[in-house]
Amino acid sequence: MTRSRQRQYARPLLPDRARRPAAIILGCAALMLAGGAVLVHGRYADPLDRRVGAWAATHLAGLGDSLQLVSNLGGKVEVGVIIAVICLACLAARRVNGAVLAAVGAPAASIATEKVLKPLASHLYVYASYPSGHTTGIFALIATGAVLLAGPQVGRVRPAVRIAIVVTSVLAGCAVGIAMIGLGDHQLTDTIGGAAVGVAVVLTAAFILDLPLSRSVLGLSWLPRRPPARSS
Repeated sequence: MTRSRQRQYARPLLPDRARRPAAIILGCAALMLAGGAVLVHGRYADPLDRRVGAWAATHLAGLGDSLQLVSNLGGKVEVGVIIAVICLACLAARRVNGAVLAAVGAPAASIATEKVLKPLASHLYVYASYPSGHTTGIFALIATGAVLLAGPQVGRVRPAVRIAIVVTSVLAGCAVGIAMIGLGDHQLTDTIGGAAVGVAVVLTAAFILDLPLSRSVLGLSWLPRRPPARSS
């Protein structure tokens, strides 16, 4: 006789203590993206963009090869390789929802930037560089890592270590943005907008994957029910 089986829910990506901060960060990212769209309206660069661009031209001149190497951290190939590594690590740890977040979040952010927002900016503002695809990719990876590190499954990793990893990743993301400005490929507004897209899309995906229906679909296994205890 076949035993009845019960679906097991996947553990949430975001613990309760992290949900409110994540929602606040998501809201701020959306505001930053909208604010950047206002700044690029009808102009190539606002005064802050011009000042940062002038600083980069003065202080980063002659560092083209180094800047290119740094900017490559946000390239499609590099981001794709890191996504694959994260997915394999999550599957090895039986964090199916984490693997889905990695596989969906960064690619969705890239599509939003390259296929939706850049063409929209070009159509409305005659400005096809907003937001930056490289900073979109790197900050989508940073947001993915931050969500995964916030989960209860990594409780053995000390909070100080988690914070250090996230801070180091954010600094690397900022370095990519600076490199894109130094190479003359983007303005400051573009890089901030790209970072906002990457963070917003990944956090939105995390909240969707934490819905009860999603956690049920992504349950780690089917477990047999315990047989009822026999009466003496």
